[in-house]
Amino acid sequence: MLIRDCPFTQCDGNISRPFLPVRIINPKTRKGLLTLGLIDTGADECSIPGDLAKVLEYDLATGKKKRFLQEEGK
Repeated sequence: MLIRDCPFTQCDGNISRPFLPVRIINPKTRKGLLTLGLIDTGADECSIPGDLAKVLEYDLATGKKKRFLQEEGK
């Protein structure tokens, strides 16, 4: 899918952002889920919320800690 084909979804009031459906799979447990991912063509890394990582049974205690900032009020 080309990025120009990605519809913008309105969220947080009047802000529209490009979201795509993504499937996230834990390669160790093979658990997966389908969710929406925000498209950021300039991103060097991506992250998922901790509650989704728990659903996928990722062992968060064995990974390296890294802090990703959220928008204020979230």
